[in-house]
Amino acid sequence: MIFQKFLLIVTCVIVVFISSTLAIAQNNYSNYSFGFSLSGGADDVWHKSGKDDGKDITWNQGIMAGGGLFFENMFTDSFGIHAGINYSYLESELVFDDSTDEKIQLKNHAVIIPLYLITSFGNKIRFDILYGLSYMHIFHNTMSSKNQNTDGIRFINYNQFGAGLMLRLVFALNRFTYFYIAPHGQFYFTNVIEDTSWRDYIYTYQLEIGMIFKTF
Repeated sequence: MIFQKFLLIVTCVIVVFISSTLAIAQNNYSNYSFGFSLSGGADDVWHKSGKDDGKDITWNQGIMAGGGLFFENMFTDSFGIHAGINYSYLESELVFDDSTDEKIQLKNHAVIIPLYLITSFGNKIRFDILYGLSYMHIFHNTMSSKNQNTDGIRFINYNQFGAGLMLRLVFALNRFTYFYIAPHGQFYFTNVIEDTSWRDYIYTYQLEIGMIFKTF
């Protein structure tokens, strides 16, 4: 049910994006931007134990790094939409605080697709608030414990659905080129490990830098 609601919201946002694109094309007016980003920071897991299970489990924070491409369409000077595709590398560590004291390190390679709305203030120096939906597909996972490695993709929910927020400070280098720096956070509502009675939710926070190239 949650997945269906999320899919409906994503579909509605995509329809709005396509409709606005067609309307602007008919008016022969383009206000598109595109760019690239690099980011580095951390990812962690919020653990919620069940009534009986999962009480002896903790997660240790890991690193996150990546980069990607994005496209933006501004409907007005202060409102628009942002969509992109990013590669991300994420690490985390699962610890069993019981007699075994076992530690499992997870290394993930993922594609993240954000679909954000933009609220923008300013011109040559701009402050943008980006907020909306985020989809993460983990295409490779390695679990390591006691010098043994295994492909862990079958043990996790590799399709993660969530939301994100970015606060972006943008500096104009010339009429068409901008540099930006932005703190960026995301929270995913899908349980990390499959078939457990407890819940684990991934969240990330990173510092992002990048370039924006305007076409208008």
